[in-house]
Amino acid sequence: MSFDSCGEAHAFYKNYASKVGFLVKIKTTNYVKNVDGEKIIANQSILCNKHGNRSSRVLAPIRSKKISSEKCKARVYVKLDKEKGTWFYAIFEAKHTHAYSPQKSLHYHEYRELNMHAKCVIQDNDEAGIRPNKTYLALCNE
Repeated sequence: MSFDSCGEAHAFYKNYASKVGFLVKIKTTNYVKNVDGEKIIANQSILCNKHGNRSSRVLAPIRSKKISSEKCKARVYVKLDKEKGTWFYAIFEAKHTHAYSPQKSLHYHEYRELNMHAKCVIQDNDEAGIRPNKTYLALCNE
């Protein structure tokens, strides 16, 4: 697959991740200087958010938040083709080491969106001085 920009490649993978049911993060971005001396992105690694091997110094019973790392290998490596000026996926690994669910992906912060009606209600209530909890209850009742 080829893309016109690195942002388009990232947006495509993020959209794919939301449909499958996991989150993504950018691990590394490498830059090169072009003829004008400007820094441009040469390649980028986009990984599953459960990538890596993190350990905690806090004992498990004391810990309030669970560590979310699961050594997941799912990733995509976006690279710039200098001759054509397009971006392509050089490496794509789809195998996850953890469970994921498309039904639960709508609860992730990155994929939540308000519709236009809710945005207008929030803005109107804010201008009228109505407290946020009352606005929330009004939207829940609708």
